[in-house]
Amino acid sequence: MNNILFNNLPLLVLNQVVSLLYLSTTFLYGAHFFKDIQFAKTYKQPLLAMTVLTHVVYLGLLTSLEGYKISYSTVNLMTMVALTLTITYLFIEFTTKSDKTGFFVIAFAAGAQLISSILTAQLPNTGVGTFNGIGMGVHLIASIFGFSAIAIAGLYSILYLLLFRQIEQNRFELLFQRLPNLEVLEKLTMHAVSFGFLFLSITLFAGVMEQQASGQVISLLEPKLFTLIVIWLLYGTSIFIKHYRLGHKAYGLFIYSPVCFYHLVDRSHDVFIANVP
Repeated sequence: MNNILFNNLPLLVLNQVVSLLYLSTTFLYGAHFFKDIQFAKTYKQPLLAMTVLTHVVYLGLLTSLEGYKISYSTVNLMTMVALTLTITYLFIEFTTKSDKTGFFVIAFAAGAQLISSILTAQLPNTGVGTFNGIGMGVHLIASIFGFSAIAIAGLYSILYLLLFRQIEQNRFELLFQRLPNLEVLEKLTMHAVSFGFLFLSITLFAGVMEQQASGQVISLLEPKLFTLIVIWLLYGTSIFIKHYRLGHKAYGLFIYSPVCFYHLVDRSHDVFIANVP
């Protein structure tokens, strides 16, 4: 079988190491969250940064080899989702100084990367479905970053609701003890929303530019594109409302809805790639 990993020992080793690093990082974040182990607290962030760096090196080596390109296949998208989820979370952690929610994000990223590593070692390198052009490359990467930010926003909204329910019922259990307070969760959600809005904007712009360069006609009434534009407008509106403090209740409503937005974007992120050879 023509498999790129079996033809390159360093790449095969990196493939396994990246998955092990994700699992180890998840373990440290979980140990800190559930058991408050100080060793885990001290070393989890450096290990997370090492995981991201190793993953970038792995993808760099993977795509530098002749005959292999990142494609729209499930295997490639899952490893990209794992990386963008982790980078997005790392950005949020650094900017908000809050590290109590990392286990939930990194665990999902670890699962995606583990599956991708297993499938990459099993599937032949066919080169089918690769993208062409800088515009499509930017569109793909931006759309996955947007997907990841919306997924994180959806996760934070769930945690917000769970914590709010515990406080409302006077149940001071593990989530109340370990999670940041509601105000911090709202701040975390806002960072994820802002990150998602930025990359949704890049996704739309890069997709439109690539379609115009290829001479294809874009219809704003196309359901997936229309849905994506509506989501983009909702994100922009929520950021505007929060920034200018025009209505806290409107933003509070938005906190509870990113899960729905994540579902819609998951269905519509490929609006510009349907005609990719």
